[in-house]
Amino acid sequence: MKALCSEDDSQGVRIAPLIDIVFLLLIFFLVATTFYEAEKDITIRLAAATEGQERVQAPDLVTVNISEAGAMIVNQRLYTLDQLEALLRDVRSRNPNVAAILRCDRRARHSEFVKVLNVCERTGISQVSVATFQADESR
Repeated sequence: MKALCSEDDSQGVRIAPLIDIVFLLLIFFLVATTFYEAEKDITIRLAAATEGQERVQAPDLVTVNISEAGAMIVNQRLYTLDQLEALLRDVRSRNPNVAAILRCDRRARHSEFVKVLNVCERTGISQVSVATFQADESR
């Protein structure tokens, strides 16, 4: 009786290590794509708007979050008004075409929003957008 597996069959392609490598590459790319996310502070409730277009996150874009209490947050770091002005001056010195998005909580005081708007003007950032969320027009 002949043996079912000869020594010649053992020279074939081993599939298990190949599958391991494919899974590792898949995990790497899945993890790598989740690192880039838009600046969003979950606690800020934006005002509703029925007009406007969604803007994609760009490298020449600074997002300033203004909380209900008036706290100014950029890249998950709390700033005072003077610190925010220094940050925006630094960013603008590196990139004169920088734009800003202001994400202001709908319950925040209007004066806090205007303060940040004034800082943008003082630092020379003229492209300023206000973030809102899309509301139903039927409401």
